[in-house]
Amino acid sequence: MMFRKTLISLLFIVILFVFIKPINSTMISVFNIADAPAVVTKGYYGTSLIVEISFSDDTLLDWLKTVKAPYPLLLLDAAWIERSPEHIKIIQERKLPTGLLGPEDSVDKPIDLAVVQKDINIYEKHMKETPLWFATRNHQYSQDLQKNLFQQQMNILSPSLIWKGEKTPKLQKGDFVFISLHQNNQISLKELNTFLQQNKFMSIEENIFGYKVQTKKSP
Repeated sequence: MMFRKTLISLLFIVILFVFIKPINSTMISVFNIADAPAVVTKGYYGTSLIVEISFSDDTLLDWLKTVKAPYPLLLLDAAWIERSPEHIKIIQERKLPTGLLGPEDSVDKPIDLAVVQKDINIYEKHMKETPLWFATRNHQYSQDLQKNLFQQQMNILSPSLIWKGEKTPKLQKGDFVFISLHQNNQISLKELNTFLQQNKFMSIEENIFGYKVQTKKSP
């Protein structure tokens, strides 16, 4: 009788551990913001900075080494990832949040999904995880691309506004502010640092959910 009571108690503890611990845990392994394919353009609780990176000069490495928390989300171009091992090493050592910057898409001329998958594979090879965040260069998304990324548990982002180095825009609660570090843009990292200092940004997760979480995909 005593053995049976002990067994029941142990079983009850196991059930509590399995069902309650994940709810209270701050570690989210995989999640979709929406329950159907969707493009997320705004949060609720503050403003978030998203930096697209497809080109770098000597100053970017120093910036990655010194940028302060709360860190902007870095959307990395696959070709840039392949040619920038030193930058990737710093990003991983500092645990800077990243996502994938994909090629241009269009509703009228949908992108070949094989091209996108190739970029995803490159990201996974170098970053050792599947990207949780995704955006195309032109921030347009065909239905097939949205469905494909949703099935792979990737969240699609699009800017509330794009900052190009001009006078600081008036930011509204929930905004996703995108900045592009491409070969043909004119934003300097000095201007970017000033922009970071002048505004109070928060992570994408905190902006959407209202609290800080760690986001790590399971292998």
